[in-house]
Amino acid sequence: RNNTCFAHGPRMDNDNKQERCFCDQECVTMGDCCIDYTQTCSGKDCLVDEWGSWSKCSETCGYGTQRRKRKVLRHRQNGGKRCPVLHEKRACVGDQCFAVQSVEFRGKELGEVGNILPAEFGRWRTSSQYSMRHDIRRNLIENRLSNEVPTRLAYCARFTIVSTSLYCNTTEFSKKWANELQLRKTVCVQCDPFAMDKDLGTRCKGHGVYKEVTRWNAVDVPYCTGLWRQETEPTDCVCDVDLKDSFILI
Repeated sequence: RNNTCFAHGPRMDNDNKQERCFCDQECVTMGDCCIDYTQTCSGKDCLVDEWGSWSKCSETCGYGTQRRKRKVLRHRQNGGKRCPVLHEKRACVGDQCFAVQSVEFRGKELGEVGNILPAEFGRWRTSSQYSMRHDIRRNLIENRLSNEVPTRLAYCARFTIVSTSLYCNTTEFSKKWANELQLRKTVCVQCDPFAMDKDLGTRCKGHGVYKEVTRWNAVDVPYCTGLWRQETEPTDCVCDVDLKDSFILI
């Protein structure tokens, strides 16, 4: 109780006798409240406003935090309840890595290798036969892994092949798609949500750097590797799966 909150006058439980009476909230239990306690001295709890909107993610690319706050409309009085939490924060993931121009991220991306397959292979990812969103595993995706599955749309960019190896010229039927990776040829490369890595800022590893040369690797075609230069900035788009010069990152 707060023993400093008192006055001299009649108590609620003792007629009009003049003595020390109290105005804190505990006086109700102790039976020594001032006679006008209910009208004047009863405790008033802290009153707060609704939560404000969450702030933007603190990191444009990668893990960061969001914050929100609410204001105090009335501070507690006469021993009322204290104010609840006024500030909150939560984790978030910045997914605009292609827009980040910092030396740190550009340096990381320049050192990555883009592992590619023909774009037509992307059809298997979304087909009802193989996609986890079309069978009993859908419950796992939507209820338990909803925070782990990227919600960002697919994006793509165009690259010019500036270096390629002789091993890409293969006659083996299942690997003939690599023949499209010829010197000075321009190809479309797509990043699907299934291939995005949240630890990298919800993007595909090896997705290149605008106007810079990086490395690529043809998956399932041994020693078929080379260099390419990103000619267009990544945008929300998809490559034409019916064209042989369309590829996906995995």
